[in-house]
Order: sequence, then C-alpha cells, then structure tokens
Amino acid sequence: MPFYTAQDVARFFLNPLFPAFFIGLVLLLKKERTRFGLFFLLVYLYGVSIPYPSQVVMARWSVADTVDRHGRYDAAVVLGGIVDYNWYVLHAAKKEAEIFKHVSDYQQLGQSSARILMGAAAVKSGLADTLLLSDVSIKGVHETRILLNLLERQGIDPQKIAVHGKVYNTLAEAKSVKAYCDRKGIERILLITSANHMRRAAAFFRKEGVNPDLLSVSRDTRPITRESFIPSSDGLEDTYGMLYELVGYTAYLIQGKL
Repeated sequence: MPFYTAQDVARFFLNPLFPAFFIGLVLLLKKERTRFGLFFLLVYLYGVSIPYPSQVVMARWSVADTVDRHGRYDAAVVLGGIVDYNWYVLHAAKKEAEIFKHVSDYQQLGQSSARILMGAAAVKSGLADTLLLSDVSIKGVHETRILLNLLERQGIDPQKIAVHGKVYNTLAEAKSVKAYCDRKGIERILLITSANHMRRAAAFFRKEGVNPDLLSVSRDTRPITRESFIPSSDGLEDTYGMLYELVGYTAYLIQGKL
C-alpha cells in the first residue's frame, strides 16, 4: 500500500468526528433515544472540539531539546512531510497553468514548514556542516525537488546539502539515515522535526542505533485561556494531531519498532 494511501486510511479512522457520526447513527437507529445518549454525544463533541485536551497532553508528550548550540554537528537531519501536497495536486489542473506561466520558483509549504527553515538556519549559522534530506515523493509531488529549490534561494551551498535515500515514512527515514551515515562516516547528528512528532521520531532513530541530539520546532507554548475551552475547527484539528501521534506511537510500540 502506498505511503499516502495508508496515511489517508489512518486519517479517516482517527478523525475525531468519525466516532460522533457512529454514535449519532446508533442513536438514530434506536427506537428509544435516551437523554443519556444525546448527552454523551454532546459531551464527546465538546471534548474533541476544544484545544484544551491537546494543549495539556501534547505539552507532556513533547520531549526536551538536547541540542548543543555551542557545538558543531556533522549533519542536521530534517524529516519530510513539509510540502502542502494537496495544494500542488489542486493546482496541477490545466486551468491553473496560467498562474505558472508568469510565476516561477514558488514553494507552497505546509504546517511543518518550520522543519526546513530550522534546517536552513542550522547550516547557515554553522551549527551543522551538512543538511540531510530524504527523497520524498507523495501524491505525484516531488517534495525534495521543491525543498532544494527553496534552499538554493536561501543561498545555501548545494555542496552542503545531501539526499540520503528514497523513503515513505519516518521509520524508513531512520533506516536510510543510519545507512547513509555509516557509509559517509557521519557521527554527530542533529534531528529536526516538529515537537509533537519528536518523541516517535527520536525513538525510531535510537532503535536503528542512531542517537541524535534533538531540536524541536513548532512547540505549542500557548497559555491555557478561556479560548482553550471554546469549540472550534482549530480544536478539532489539534485533537486529530494528538490522536495521530499517540495512536501511531502505540501501534509502532506494539509492533516492536520503537
């Protein structure tokens, strides 16, 4: 099964609204709709649509940075999943071609854009000698080519960028980085990814015998306020992100891959 198809299936079942649909369907099919059932549905919908649960859980789920900012790393590894693939698929239609007749060298990045920006900063500041990227292509969109173009525009020497191998998920990235570093004699590594994803990513790398220092981006430092208890689409998205990481970590742990 292709990587993006497996992800899409996981997203469907981890969507916080999926259980609500199922509960609602059960209530509709029941001859007697109890107040408790409706109350439970409302409580569930409220709980998954406010930011508070994910703010509390993910603050404890994230791991501390171990980066040595006064040292120098042989390589900074930036994990993939940075480009907004759906945007590229949407604008691949012929009717959108007019845009790209006049606009070039544009990169549409997704919510994980801070990963590549931090990677670029690590190389430009001298924190890392080389930036390691994976060869990622999802939904017909070649992410690596887009990122290489972005890094070139940031003035980073192509000799300081290396593509370690074709991958389809974080576990494959860890295996590929391990093989590449063994071949090239790279020892001191800095791992860069999103804060919510770092616990699982670091566990993959350690399982493969790689013990990188950690540098998380997009760490949620929002204080708990009354907005944390107001239902919103952002709250639903935060809940989905929390479930994706917790369930994903647990599934890999059960399989013995962590």
